[in-house]
Amino acid sequence: MTSPATWRVLRSGTALAAAAIVAGVAAASAQDYAPAEETVESLPSGAGQEETFYACTACHGTALIKAQGMSRAQWQGTIAYMVERHNMPALPPEDEERVVAYLAEHYPPRTTAPGRGWQNPFLGR
Repeated sequence: MTSPATWRVLRSGTALAAAAIVAGVAAASAQDYAPAEETVESLPSGAGQEETFYACTACHGTALIKAQGMSRAQWQGTIAYMVERHNMPALPPEDEERVVAYLAEHYPPRTTAPGRGWQNPFLGR
């Protein structure tokens, strides 16, 4: 049987390990991100695919892109937000247009069935 003093030592060690992990994660910056086995083909093919891949995966993976569903204006606002708040380098206007058009086409706003409201995508209903 483990004594209360032993449990206190174990808990404090666990807390220190957790704090170290959190500190390490917090210290990582967007420039440290390296996509795991992602290629341009990770995104649907189409005009703007390459520009979108390279602009977005410099900071995050394609899973984050694929999880979104936004209008053209919302995609433009998201890019502006990332430039302003996360120091993303501004895209040349022609590249930004291609990226926004690509995102709006392939990741438009999601719709729900009338009267059903938000649905948990993991329930499959």
